[in-house]
Amino acid sequence: MTNVVSLFSDTQKYEEKPVVVLADDDPSIRLMVRHVLESEEFDIVEASDGLEAIKAVEKHHPALILLDAVMPGIDGFTTCQQIKDKGYTDIPVMMITGLDDDASVERAYEVGAIDFITKPIKWAVLKHRVKSVVAKVIAERKVKLLAYRDSLTSLPNRLLFADRLEQAIIRCERSRASMALMLIDIDDFKLVNDSFGHEAGDKLIKAVGQLISRSLRRADTIARLGGDEFAVIIEGIESPEDTISIADNLTTILEHNVRLDDQETYTSASIGIAVYPDDGKDARTLLKNADTAMFRAKENGRHCFQFYKPEMSVTAMERLDLENSLKAAFENDEFMILYQPVIDIQKSEIVSVEALLRWRHPDKGMIHPTDFISIVEDSGLIVALGEWLIVSACKQLQQWQEAGLKDQRISINIAPRQFREQDLVVVFKQALAEHNIPASSLCIEVTESTLIENNGKVEATLKNLRDMGMQVSLDDFGTGYASLAFLKDSPVDMVKIDRAFIAGIPENREDSAIVDAICGLAKGLGLAVMAEGVENIRQLNVLQNNGCQYAQGFYWSKPMPGDEYEQFYMNQIYNIG
Repeated sequence: MTNVVSLFSDTQKYEEKPVVVLADDDPSIRLMVRHVLESEEFDIVEASDGLEAIKAVEKHHPALILLDAVMPGIDGFTTCQQIKDKGYTDIPVMMITGLDDDASVERAYEVGAIDFITKPIKWAVLKHRVKSVVAKVIAERKVKLLAYRDSLTSLPNRLLFADRLEQAIIRCERSRASMALMLIDIDDFKLVNDSFGHEAGDKLIKAVGQLISRSLRRADTIARLGGDEFAVIIEGIESPEDTISIADNLTTILEHNVRLDDQETYTSASIGIAVYPDDGKDARTLLKNADTAMFRAKENGRHCFQFYKPEMSVTAMERLDLENSLKAAFENDEFMILYQPVIDIQKSEIVSVEALLRWRHPDKGMIHPTDFISIVEDSGLIVALGEWLIVSACKQLQQWQEAGLKDQRISINIAPRQFREQDLVVVFKQALAEHNIPASSLCIEVTESTLIENNGKVEATLKNLRDMGMQVSLDDFGTGYASLAFLKDSPVDMVKIDRAFIAGIPENREDSAIVDAICGLAKGLGLAVMAEGVENIRQLNVLQNNGCQYAQGFYWSKPMPGDEYEQFYMNQIYNIG
């Protein structure tokens, strides 16, 4: 087997001055060979017997081995056999010998030699053959090296990384030492690709690779596994504090502003860590557990590091099970829509409903979106599922109209990927026309992060939808993304106060102050305000006193199927306060 690590680290050195190991018990022969080959810019490493030759090969991984057939101790034939048995099959061996009988020639080829140089040596022939063989070896190693190096960053790729991880595990096992495996994933990398293009994405990957490389020791291994994922092997870990210090340093270093062409973008990374031997004693287990930890780091808000914990595997298996069930769920019509009423709390009237997605799993029962929506988005199914939600909402509006419920409005949540991967204006136009529904019957809800991070395309789409007659609501307002200046110029009609702030009022003074400020800000900008998650009369009173116009929550109703909402609307329309 090719020694991948030596190949990667030494090929450039061999190009400059190729190493040749020369084993012969005759000092005069070694002197003459050295004189001839050093004049051709070869680096000659001498050995006086077979054992010295084997050690020299292990240390230098030469481009060529010249072996005398007859030496004390183990002869050249045995030496060649042992070198090949140790895995150095990529190093050619030439025998130098006075033996010219057929049996010796045949044995030399059997043990792996590629050629014979007979004594007395013809020096011009030796020089020509050595130059020819070494040139071929270097060319072959260049080709092989391309298979082990990432073409974009010049870092080791997944193939070489796998070899280095195996070697690191062997060393740690022998020395009973610990090591840390870190998987590093650039946060929101797809957003960079979508916003600036793939060329900018490549520049960001190169920049991150350089930042990681500069922060590590020469003995550490950094590789690019593909996409926006890097891996780092840290050997010689003496305590958990060592790993924490390195991971914390990497997290800080990767919190960086990177200039892409004429625009500057902020970057950060999530890091998952598995430690040998506690988190796995083989490469496969370590990689799996580090990946699980990295996924948890992203779940925890990104721009952080996370050590692997055994209980994470249970969560990862549950997620995998949901991923495997998703496609069948869509095909088997397991998704459904529930509708939660929105109340005008100043007039005590039902004014609209929000369409909320649910999954009726055949074994797990009703699954809330918080448990599966991220999987749907990552898998790309959100585009098809989002379109189904739009069409289904329009169909429901048509059914309510036919049942006598006039002037109904439905709010629909739109995911970032839908803006990027489909023409939402066309989708809405087709759904409205098919069910004879006016555009004013729909309200589009987007989160602050969607509006900020995809500003250009999202803003243009929302303006087109507003021109059609739809309203636009900014969901989860107050979570820290949108600035006042940004909100003033955005195509938004209403802001929804995040339920986290509503849960704290009136007892929590900070939450109460935030709610009061949002209501005042929205009023100053001419925007409507809606609160979500209202559960009691005390919260309702605070919102009414602050001038909040709309609200929804369990205080009035839980989300319900469309037919139940019909009955609720008819029963409560005159008694909603």
